[in-house]
Amino acid sequence: MTGVHKPDATTNTDVEEDIRAIRALWDGMRRGWAEGDAGRFAASFTEDCDFTTVGGDKPSGRAGIEAGHTALFRGRYAGTTLDTRVTAVRFLRPGLATVDVESAISAPGGTAPTRTHALAVVQRTAERTWLISAFHNMIPAPHTAPPAPESQESTLTEPTARPKLRHLAIVARAPEELADFYSSVFGMELFHRDPDGSCFLSDGYLTLALIKHRLDGETPVGMNHFGFHVENTADVSDALVAAGTPEPAERFTDRPYAEYRAMDPEGNWFDLSAHGFGGPRRPGGPTAD
Repeated sequence: MTGVHKPDATTNTDVEEDIRAIRALWDGMRRGWAEGDAGRFAASFTEDCDFTTVGGDKPSGRAGIEAGHTALFRGRYAGTTLDTRVTAVRFLRPGLATVDVESAISAPGGTAPTRTHALAVVQRTAERTWLISAFHNMIPAPHTAPPAPESQESTLTEPTARPKLRHLAIVARAPEELADFYSSVFGMELFHRDPDGSCFLSDGYLTLALIKHRLDGETPVGMNHFGFHVENTADVSDALVAAGTPEPAERFTDRPYAEYRAMDPEGNWFDLSAHGFGGPRRPGGPTAD
């Protein structure tokens, strides 16, 4: 494990004991996941834990975490395994620390694992045990390769400043079936699944999000939004306001996709992102963003 930071007042022995106790929280989560035991999984969290899923949902404390994982273990994550790796621990003060964790959920069939990255806050209780008091899960942003140099014969001016259409989102009743369709017919690569069944694919350049339709939601099935990868969201926002459209709204989410939601003059939604939209590297080309 790398990235251990300790307060000046603690000894190496104190830190080593605390790290063992912190790592044991994720060991318990792994065992609970493997056994399909949501109660054992949730035991690593405080009663009032602030838990945020990759989909932006916020179950209410330990009871909500247990209820949500009970449904997952009986549904699409039945029979799966969880692998976790604590990559960094930073002690803010004795008894309080932040933890970076990489996770992978694997299915028996050998499909590509679903990978996530979490930032957690852990604290030592009055009983001297450690528990997770805050846990924000997210999809890790891929490392992007530097852009290839433009050909001297290119007629484009300022090619890197032009916003690029890189993302399309569809609300689907059966995202898994739709993902199979786009994978088999068009060779798109499935690179992530959300716990609710939403699927994310890429052709190596454009990402396609197939968002699971919620029966109790108001969002209709079908085309939902598209997204532009831009160099500077502030500059594009200014241009949109100057063109008479509403100022783009910041998206308050830990999901590493778009930072802003905007709309065109006819009310069509689109996203603006400076960091990109994720996805696998296309053969012989730069990483999709």
